[in-house]
Amino acid sequence: MKNHYLIVFDVLAAAMATPAAAQSFTHETTWEPVESVGGLSGPEGTRYAGGSVKGTYVTTMNDGSMTKGTIRCVGLGQPTGGIFTIHLSCTAKDDQGSYNIAYGCNYIGKPGPETPLGCMGGMQGKGGPADGQSGALTMYWYTDAKSKGTGQWYMAP
Repeated sequence: MKNHYLIVFDVLAAAMATPAAAQSFTHETTWEPVESVGGLSGPEGTRYAGGSVKGTYVTTMNDGSMTKGTIRCVGLGQPTGGIFTIHLSCTAKDDQGSYNIAYGCNYIGKPGPETPLGCMGGMQGKGGPADGQSGALTMYWYTDAKSKGTGQWYMAP
């Protein structure tokens, strides 16, 4: 009897792991220098400092296909005690469509301009095959000019 349950479980697991359920990808981005904007000085140091940045990316889907595009982000440092140190709002564009992205990021180590960032976020497709779809992604911003990460589109019901 146990074997019947295992067979049913294996069939369900295989069905849920098919590309029809979701489309996974990796991405690598080359960033231009961040342009700092504003900020308020106070007893805890500078707060609400922001910035904007542009870059180019290469996305590799789990089927091996690749897409090149551009991305533009604005970021704002968050108050002490929040779950994320920095929030980013981004728009990415390529020949497949455009995408709105929101990231929450934290320093991986002591905060500073040379410290890598670890980010997690959500995305929405605007036009093209991903129009109306949502997904999740990660980003490891490991130098001032390079980041990489993973993502997954969730197929529309």
